[in-house]
Amino acid sequence: MKKSVWAVTAAIFLLTACDTAISSDDSSGSSGTTETSYSSGSSSTGSQSVEITDSDETSCESVSYSQSGANVFEISASTSQLTITGLSSGKTIYMTNTNPTATTISSAYTRYVSSASGISLSTGDSTSSSTSSGSAPSSHDHPGRSHCLSLSLNSALPEITESLARSVSALETVTPAEYSQSDIGSATREIYVDQDSDISTFAQETATLRAAGEFCYVWVVSDNWTDSGASGEKIDSSIASSIASNFDAMYKKIRAVFGSESDRLSANTSISSTVSMENYSETGTMVNIVVYDIGKDYSKGTNSGSIVGYFYAKDYFVLASASSIYRYSNKGKYFYVDAYFAANYTSTVYSTLAHEFQHMIDFGVKTMDQGIESSTAHNEMKSMLCEDIMYGTLEAIDSEFSEEDSPVSRLPLFNRHYADVGLEYKTSSPEVYYSYANNYAFGAWLLRAYGGITLLHEFATNDAADETSIIKALGTTGSETDTMEELLKAYSMNCVLGEDESGFKTELSASDLTFEGYEYTLNPIDIWNLADMLPESYAECKDSADYYKFDGPYLYGYKTQTELRPYGMALHVIGTAEDESVTIQFNTSGISTAQRVYVVVE
Repeated sequence: MKKSVWAVTAAIFLLTACDTAISSDDSSGSSGTTETSYSSGSSSTGSQSVEITDSDETSCESVSYSQSGANVFEISASTSQLTITGLSSGKTIYMTNTNPTATTISSAYTRYVSSASGISLSTGDSTSSSTSSGSAPSSHDHPGRSHCLSLSLNSALPEITESLARSVSALETVTPAEYSQSDIGSATREIYVDQDSDISTFAQETATLRAAGEFCYVWVVSDNWTDSGASGEKIDSSIASSIASNFDAMYKKIRAVFGSESDRLSANTSISSTVSMENYSETGTMVNIVVYDIGKDYSKGTNSGSIVGYFYAKDYFVLASASSIYRYSNKGKYFYVDAYFAANYTSTVYSTLAHEFQHMIDFGVKTMDQGIESSTAHNEMKSMLCEDIMYGTLEAIDSEFSEEDSPVSRLPLFNRHYADVGLEYKTSSPEVYYSYANNYAFGAWLLRAYGGITLLHEFATNDAADETSIIKALGTTGSETDTMEELLKAYSMNCVLGEDESGFKTELSASDLTFEGYEYTLNPIDIWNLADMLPESYAECKDSADYYKFDGPYLYGYKTQTELRPYGMALHVIGTAEDESVTIQFNTSGISTAQRVYVVVE
């Protein structure tokens, strides 16, 4: 079990007079966003205020480079100058800015290097900002890497009022049907499915049972079925059967880590007031996977679709008939898969099954059982980590399954746009795609750096949400890291010191990948060589530097200021040492005290 990621060299600062001559340019920093003026006191950025300071008393600090471990030196708000001695020529020096708060810090209030001596300063990667121009990346750039609708739909569910509530005595009990292989092709159900791309209107359509697994039924709407080979928006028996068998293969493994989806339906104003599915759902406790044209958006001319699949919590309610979404409840465990993607990108759909099943489980474990609602960002991170740990299971079943079908394919966007979003969920395009990439990258690093499957189980099932659930989970796994500040420090270190075989690149032990008797996969990820991890065809079609980067995270120059998003970071390359002693000067006026700044020497 890993208790810390980095053997960080302790920096003993020696306070000295700030009289070192600085030879490099001492002009103000540059920003990828519009500069604003500052004043001492506080600045409103987002829903909270950020403390801004002008340091009346600044300090100059001196540290010695150590030949062992990562040399990481924290720069306090009052530090105006840092001298590093004991260097050898050619050492690369970096700076990372992190924001361990839920409030955005404006670029105008961030720290930068104003000048330095003994070092060849760097302007960073080829452009001055990671913010791109041009058209947004389409979900069709990689099918299945579109954003998930589940949580936006569930968060918009109307409040359950007394007029919608039903007493248990008013409910009609049912005897669930138990379908078998002999019912395939003959059993039908009228199932509510969406009728528009906004997923706002619903109607019942006839769906036929096309596969029956141990834990699931696969229903296909009539218009999306063919007996003569899958194509367009129609699937056949082989695909229906493979959906059932792949879901069955993942079912127990996912439940072992994330907990069990609820077997109960809510019938009252309180979501905890429930009744058993065995008595009130026509399919009992089986999971129903419905295949049809989601959003009615398939076009033969473009041969495309836009939504791969979703889980909608309305199906967990059995309420009075009313003019609300609840009247379209299918009353059971349901999630929905697009027929076009099932027919044409079947491997991606398998991973989507894992993703949506986690959403279903989270609704039961956190919301129904504990009254906790995870943020969209955190919930999507967990669903992508569910895909991550299922990689080996799906690869063993499907020889065509690859990283292109997994969340690893999102990482070129992370490398290019990690600074444009933090650990948050932005709904506008293209930021929504960056949100998925960022949240997956952090979760993937976290599991590989701090304990594998056990850690995931802890924060997926404990009695907290979001960052609090992660910190609480770390405490149960023996980690010495117990704050988001410390996590972001280690995370940013790994993102600039890519040669270290830890963090993303960690080769976890068998014990870290085994839980409750099941084996899982968390392969090392080399974010500095993604072109080698992803299929050649994928890398070739993602060569636009506007949006994708395959050779490690974007590095800003020494003087660039960029907005720090909630729980976000900015990575800078200061330059290359030319002498055994380097002196670095920092801005100290009008800076946010919420940010954390680290100088890192390779």
